[in-house]
Amino acid sequence: MRRFVRLGLPMLALVALIIGAFLLVQNKRQELANAPKYGGDPRPVTVTEAEKGDLRLTRDYLAVVEPDKEADVAPRVQAEVEEVCVDEGDAVSQGDVLLRLDSAETRHRLQEVKARISEARAELSGNRATIRALEESWRFWQAERERARSLADKGSLSPSEAENTAQKAAEVRGNLESAREKSKAIQSRIRSLEQQKEAVESQLGYYTLKSPFSGVVAERRVDPGDMASPSRTLVRVQTTDRLKLAFDVPQKDLSRVSQGQNATFSVDGHKRSAPISLMHPSLNKARMMRAEVRLRNGAGQGLEPGAYVPLSVVLDTLRDATLVPRSSLIPSPEGQKHVFAVEQGRLEPRAVEVLGSNGDRAAVSGIDPGVSVVENTFLGWARLSSGEKVEAVR
Repeated sequence: MRRFVRLGLPMLALVALIIGAFLLVQNKRQELANAPKYGGDPRPVTVTEAEKGDLRLTRDYLAVVEPDKEADVAPRVQAEVEEVCVDEGDAVSQGDVLLRLDSAETRHRLQEVKARISEARAELSGNRATIRALEESWRFWQAERERARSLADKGSLSPSEAENTAQKAAEVRGNLESAREKSKAIQSRIRSLEQQKEAVESQLGYYTLKSPFSGVVAERRVDPGDMASPSRTLVRVQTTDRLKLAFDVPQKDLSRVSQGQNATFSVDGHKRSAPISLMHPSLNKARMMRAEVRLRNGAGQGLEPGAYVPLSVVLDTLRDATLVPRSSLIPSPEGQKHVFAVEQGRLEPRAVEVLGSNGDRAAVSGIDPGVSVVENTFLGWARLSSGEKVEAVR
């Protein structure tokens, strides 16, 4: 029995190997029988005709919607917030009061300057009255001096009396000149006080913050009782009727993107376009240049500040180019592109040069308009071969 087992097991293994090999050969034969043969049934492929047309070359970016004008309103002085006159979302016109700061100390200083001006003007008025009286006295003593001199010359008046009269006239003249100089000093003081008054009045205006332009209050950051300082933004005002699209252009694109080029974008499925209105003069920290597209004549309707919008910049337009679907382009191991053209029901590879692409269209050279090219196949590119018989499906 043991001898039978020792001899039977190898025999069974050999039989199993023979049966497995037979089945494997049969399966391979079946696969070869089912495989398409040259000159057999044509393979169905989707084809399209290369056409002649224009192709716009674009570069895609992601832009953010910003107000055309935006102001961070901050005070010039440090003071307590006394009144906030607006809230977020409020529409404001240019010059509307946004908030008021506590200006009691400045108003008190202004009253002091005004009081000093009033005192100086009163003093000036009194001194002018003194000048008028001295002018009359001077005229009198001037006439007396001349009369005394004439009498002294005739011997009717002693020289000492004539000299006393002349001294009195000189004294009055000195008082008159002194009064006139005093008026000049008072007038100079008044001018200085007026300048101080203007400066304080200007400072008083710092305590009332107004909207720099018409727009909407985008942000309010304070409440009454808060302490305001020059380094702190209290209210942000934005325009709503005029917007702009801002996006960053990488350094490698700067040779192709410039001010004046047209940019296209979509709002609710509707395409719109506008030119690039500004390219900033320097790169930012990310080595990109900021570009802006200002939206005019309702081009920004339907957009809200802060929203992101895909945007395409038109770099160039290829005129009268041969256009094919991008899905028809096949890369070769050498890096060159080619397409499968259908000639008399058979595939013919054609090497092409891609001049540019946009979306699902590519402009190429190497084939003529009207040539049928394979757009895709039900079994994939790897199963196609040159000269293979195909059935064109349009």
